[in-house]
Amino acid sequence: MREEIALVSNGGVSTKGFGSFGHLLGGYASGYYGYLWSQVFAADIFYSKFKADPMSTESGLQYRDIILGRGGSREEMENLEDLLKRKPNSDAFLQELGVN
Repeated sequence: MREEIALVSNGGVSTKGFGSFGHLLGGYASGYYGYLWSQVFAADIFYSKFKADPMSTESGLQYRDIILGRGGSREEMENLEDLLKRKPNSDAFLQELGVN
């Protein structure tokens, strides 16, 4: 099936998928680390600004103006701290995981 779909031959050698997953050993590990931190920050924003009222106009406008409006013109952490009015933390993310 692999040869039909991916057009790649393994030369007849059977491998286990988890033992040949190159992303973790091929320099992409930091990308996965970055994805995890984006989830931490997203949970912090949601719990701090939107959990009580997901349709809050005030919170939506703050997010639009501070995060989206500024874009890359300022450091991301500065924008995040301005939105949250504090340094971000992982409390909400850990709560989502059920380990807090």
